[in-house]
Amino acid sequence: MPILITVKRGKCQGGYHKKGDEFFVDWKTPEGMCLGAWDPVSPWVTALLCGATNLPDGSDPDAMEVHCADPKGITLEVRRIP
Repeated sequence: MPILITVKRGKCQGGYHKKGDEFFVDWKTPEGMCLGAWDPVSPWVTALLCGATNLPDGSDPDAMEVHCADPKGITLEVRRIP
């Protein structure tokens, strides 16, 4: 079951990502994603790949929004794709 990471909003201060960028993940780090964006999403990718459904925001058992490590940076959605 792959995971889709989508840039939802914000501005990438490094110029690597823009709104609408998508990355598919299936047990490997996605090519082209910077470390500042990967670091905060990787625990949620692993949790979703392992079947977690009780995510902290509780609104969607298959998705989580995560902010880039840069406080002025981007917000990403991590979503399990059935």
